[in-house]
Amino acid sequence: MATPIPPPNAASALPAASDDQQELFTALLDGSNQAILIHDRLEPLYANRRFARLLGFESPEEVIALGWLDDLIPIQRLVRAFVIWSRVLESGQAVSLTEVRGFSRQGVEFYVDIHTRPIQWQGRTVIFSSLYDVTARARVKRELEGNYLRYRQLAESAHDVFWDMSADGRLTQVEGGDDLGHAFSLCLGDRWIDHIPLEARDDATVTAIEAALAAGRAFRSETIPFDLGPLGRRLIEMNGVPVRDEAERLIGFRGTFRDETGAEQARREGELQRNLAALGRVSGGVAHEINNLLQPILTYSRLAADRATNNRDREAMQTILASARQARDIVRTVLEFARPRSLGGLATIPDPIEVIDREIRILAAQAPEIRLTVSHTPDSNRAIFGGPGELGQVVANLLKNAFEAMDGPGTVTVTTAAHADGKALELCIADTGPGMTETVRARVFEPFFTTKEFGKGTGLGLSIVYGVVRRWGGTIQCVSFPGSGTRFTLILPYVTALSPPEGEKPPA
Repeated sequence: MATPIPPPNAASALPAASDDQQELFTALLDGSNQAILIHDRLEPLYANRRFARLLGFESPEEVIALGWLDDLIPIQRLVRAFVIWSRVLESGQAVSLTEVRGFSRQGVEFYVDIHTRPIQWQGRTVIFSSLYDVTARARVKRELEGNYLRYRQLAESAHDVFWDMSADGRLTQVEGGDDLGHAFSLCLGDRWIDHIPLEARDDATVTAIEAALAAGRAFRSETIPFDLGPLGRRLIEMNGVPVRDEAERLIGFRGTFRDETGAEQARREGELQRNLAALGRVSGGVAHEINNLLQPILTYSRLAADRATNNRDREAMQTILASARQARDIVRTVLEFARPRSLGGLATIPDPIEVIDREIRILAAQAPEIRLTVSHTPDSNRAIFGGPGELGQVVANLLKNAFEAMDGPGTVTVTTAAHADGKALELCIADTGPGMTETVRARVFEPFFTTKEFGKGTGLGLSIVYGVVRRWGGTIQCVSFPGSGTRFTLILPYVTALSPPEGEKPPA
């Protein structure tokens, strides 16, 4: 047990001691950087000057004069304090409490660490408590906690994902971003590069990020594709800054992920619309002139076919006539593409499945090595906006694209069904070809863009398909990955789903 402490000042009722001893202990305890209280549970027996000042008293005598510590301890903490101090006395063991909140008699908030232990005094066991004023530390800590809570709330409310990464490029923490954040949380422990599609790893953007990470420098607004499990492939804008320790050694990176898939699609959509509008203005004039030239070809080839005296000449004229008619249909489509109309000015296709099947039969005969599978949902066959010739051209373009992509044996699957909302026909044409890279897929509907050899394609087929489908009020989507084939999905509104403008009715 500790040696009993003699009385340091008149405020104490400690046993009598020599004047020298009293002066010595008064100097020791009053000069301490701790607030000291000797008490029997809630009865104060001795307090030094620092304790008195902490509680807002002028002198220790005022504390002792209270006679009861409930004036110093908020009522909600009084019972807890009594229990703790009773445990100290009964067990004979020291107890420490950290960052205990208190108020001075003037209402000033403070925080203290309290260390209590039992001592012997006047033949009984009492409590010796030393209090360390940690108000500054506690306030800084609470400020940090508040800032962290603010950061967490901002992170949780933001669409961006906040990430931390080790120096070797492994994700160590992600915050916020809802579904995007959840998808990235499944990548924790993985290197970021492992979730970049293989075909994109040589892109300049990926190379720039790798160079920045290797050099320990910041990088901003770098947009790259990520494979994110449940979310599939997403286009992500990545920002990052280096994190260093006190010795300026690189220990990792910190930054944000932002899903730019929708924004990038909207940007490409706007650019495509502008390109198509420009193409429409040019092609409209050209198609008009070609259409004028086709009229005499059609007329005279028809007359020549009727007047042919032998089968060989008749078949030749019929071939010319068929080609001219096909050219006329293409020109008409280009003219329609150049002069888009409202839905109220469009014709309707009462039996779209019949048009699709007819085009499939024609194209199947031209590519016998291709396996064609067709599946229709019976209740999906309802009238849609558009013309039968245009729908035939749309299907023909997509099938020819699929055939040419496979360049040999393969499978093309055509399916129709009612769209999930019941307001449109969903037409899917998928092939088992080599698929496309992200770069190629992003440009697939651009006018004059083609991956075919020179002379084997104009790059207008899919552009016209896109323009026709959009003019009908529908949408077309391309999903393709290297080695996984390509799928085009068309959503074509039913006539009953979209009412024509008031006063207009689509012709029968």
